[in-house]
Amino acid sequence: MKKNNLLTLPIFMLLGGALTLNAQGLLDGFSQKKGDLSVSASYARSQFDAFYVGETKTDGIPAHEEINQNIFSLYTKYGVTDKLTAIVSLPFISAENTSNVPDPINGETSIAELQDISIALKLNAFKFNLKKADLNVITGVTAVIPTGYEPNGILSVGSGALGFDVTAGLHLNTEVGFFSTLLTSYNFRGDADNNLTPGGQFGVPNAFVTTGKIGYSSSFIYVEAWADYSNSEEGVDIGTPSFTGNLPETNVDYSQIGITVYKNIIPQLGVSLGFGKVIDGRNLSDATTFSAGLTYNVSLK
Repeated sequence: MKKNNLLTLPIFMLLGGALTLNAQGLLDGFSQKKGDLSVSASYARSQFDAFYVGETKTDGIPAHEEINQNIFSLYTKYGVTDKLTAIVSLPFISAENTSNVPDPINGETSIAELQDISIALKLNAFKFNLKKADLNVITGVTAVIPTGYEPNGILSVGSGALGFDVTAGLHLNTEVGFFSTLLTSYNFRGDADNNLTPGGQFGVPNAFVTTGKIGYSSSFIYVEAWADYSNSEEGVDIGTPSFTGNLPETNVDYSQIGITVYKNIIPQLGVSLGFGKVIDGRNLSDATTFSAGLTYNVSLK
């Protein structure tokens, strides 16, 4: 039976919520005009009734280990120039074990913390002017900064490791509004601190992430279908002799698809709705994610 608005996790299923933060990546193919600022506030929730232990999908989750998870995010984009966009993402995670059973790793039954701030610069490096479309070469760099929370626990979402992502890709935008985007990133991750063991550290795997989008954008509506694929370079599988209980060092792979719709309410304010679904994975939950958000747009020129 599917559990709505909660993540039902045994000890090894920390990683289901991470997709909510990373779905579609931090960057897209569209560039802000110089001086334009967009501020988005969003809420996301996940649900699942199966999980992947290593690459094996396992059904059935003990009801006494249900965890409610809510992710509130603040996402801002600012046009430094017509080609360069600055981006900041602040995710606030609120999670609670509804059975009040302490986290078997750190003893907590709930958390409410800011986790893994992301700061990015995206450059529209070059534009090819085609007959009825523009093809843009997109590059970007992102810094991922942990905020001092304990990453080694089933209630945490972030890895707790300082990160640096490099991104490159293409964005095709037609004169009638249809577009497609393909972005590929390499995510470097450092070591995370296990605050439960003084001086203890563990490595978080680097990963390749590819995001593809197709959609339609106009002054009336924005619609996109997207797909994400992530492949960790290293890491261990849960349940193997190499797994010592450090959850962020596991080898997490996934394929995920979804759709996003955005509509202006007034010229400066719009509303968005989103849906995402894991279709294959490794060491994470088989999650379905729903999200909603409000975006405020203003020119600071």
